[in-house]
Amino acid sequence: MSGTQLDVAELAGADLRKANLRGAGLRGARLDGADLRDARLGSAFFVGASLRGADLRGAYLRLAKLDGADLSDADLDGVEGLTQDQVAQAHCNTGTKLPIGLTGVKDAKR
Repeated sequence: MSGTQLDVAELAGADLRKANLRGAGLRGARLDGADLRDARLGSAFFVGASLRGADLRGAYLRLAKLDGADLSDADLDGVEGLTQDQVAQAHCNTGTKLPIGLTGVKDAKR
């Protein structure tokens, strides 16, 4: 599924474990509660996407675009390639679990 265009797709609760979504377009997609553990998401476009409560543990996020993405209550523990700059572009809350060394904006407003 590398490079697939899934803009505004309804993928809430989807099982995407270990999926290869490198470079995929997921702008404005709903991935609330999706299982993205160990998924390859490098250079994917999550601009304006909702990932509320998504499980991203162990996912690869190098160069993923998270501008305006909602990561409220998402679990990003152990993700690879995620930077503080990427986190700063997303919406986080106190329930967002980030890798050690990264911090989110508490209770960010949309």
